[in-house]
Amino acid sequence: MYTKITSFLNANNLFFKHQYVFGKNHSIVHPILHLLYQCALSTNNPKPEFTLVIFCDLSKAFDVISHDILLSKLHWYGTHGIAHDRFKNYLTDRVQYVEIDGQKSSRSQIKCGVPQGSILGPLLYLIC
Repeated sequence: MYTKITSFLNANNLFFKHQYVFGKNHSIVHPILHLLYQCALSTNNPKPEFTLVIFCDLSKAFDVISHDILLSKLHWYGTHGIAHDRFKNYLTDRVQYVEIDGQKSSRSQIKCGVPQGSILGPLLYLIC
């Protein structure tokens, strides 16, 4: 699924041009280089400009993705039938619990967010 989705998004130029995570031949170094390049351009401009950079902590961003919005976007991008049902099944009816010293908490249903630690999680986050 991951390969098919990234191929489709790349083939149809649906990733933002400065989306470095899933771009072919891109790495974490590229956004840093892009930022430094933009700073150099504004500084070396005959009429110097200010550069404003805002850094956001998105550590909990994966937890707030609406399943309904994500599924509707996948549908809009052309995921129908069995493929759409698989994504719906992948996202819904997930539960979480905590285990400490063999003692498990009660299970809590996860109603939003994308699964973390999976190869699809970051990709689904970007789609949403």
